[in-house]
Amino acid sequence: MKNILKTKADKMFDLYLQIEKQFKWEHNLSNHFAALTYIQKEKEFDKDKIKSVINYIKENTGVFSNYRSNAMYILAMLLCSEYDNPKEKFSTMMIYDKKLKEAGFKSNTYLPIANYALLLTCEENLIDYRVKKAFEIYSEMKKNHPWITSGDDYALSILLAGFNKSVNDIEKYYMSLNNVGFSKGNGLQLLSHILSFSDSNIEIVTRKCRDLYIKLKENKLKIGSDYYASLGLISLLDDDSGTAASDLIELAKYINGLKKYKWLGKGMNVLIASAMVSSEYINERKQNNLIDTTISISIEALIAAQTSAMIAAATASYIAVYSTSSN
Repeated sequence: MKNILKTKADKMFDLYLQIEKQFKWEHNLSNHFAALTYIQKEKEFDKDKIKSVINYIKENTGVFSNYRSNAMYILAMLLCSEYDNPKEKFSTMMIYDKKLKEAGFKSNTYLPIANYALLLTCEENLIDYRVKKAFEIYSEMKKNHPWITSGDDYALSILLAGFNKSVNDIEKYYMSLNNVGFSKGNGLQLLSHILSFSDSNIEIVTRKCRDLYIKLKENKLKIGSDYYASLGLISLLDDDSGTAASDLIELAKYINGLKKYKWLGKGMNVLIASAMVSSEYINERKQNNLIDTTISISIEALIAAQTSAMIAAATASYIAVYSTSSN
């Protein structure tokens, strides 16, 4: 494992402890994601700036707006870490929100992060085309997989619309992954979406995913389908040497041993490690002009969407359990 990865993990842990004290009422996973984001971007965490943006979101949305749900803190944090003018960017998002809904996207807990993915990855003059194309992709996905396609695929459809890929291409990845042993389902659909960013041979990329899954299992890091995104991120970036896969395994083991991270579970720690490893490999390739900027930005948006979806699912599960126990 590269020393820089261990150093970043240590810094992430220290920053998390600070954020946990400053935003103690936020979901723990949100605070872990905030620590990861700011370490990745090498930005200083500014509590007051984030709180100011949270207040701005409240002032410019309705009481029942999904922008004021679990996504509000994550959204404010992302805007502050990415832009010098986060409030102006949120106002732009409100314009995009109308366009997304007019195209057919429903208002739900996943739309705010999907909107952020749109803001982050699309030039303003291409917004109308991207939104239209994204909903066409989502509708086709829904047609092919009606039981597993839902709001948590909104962000992916927006990202996929930025690449010259058809839903048929994505289906080829889905079936190829299933043929090498991955079970069909929502996690496999997400993985097939991520791999479709690649221009490499489908069979080669899917074999990389299978081999990485086996290596993780052999190293006692077996992951469930909710964390298949980590397989996709590393398989997109790893070369034939397998260095990225080795770095992933070593870093995941290290993070899993950190206080406050062990409780997250091996799956989430593998996902966090994959984000850090992929970010480092992207930075290296940027210096040598070996990676498309669109892919690197899309990966960042993907991690945000995946984390937000997990928090939404965890919150919904807690509410369901609480409601049952209260009756």
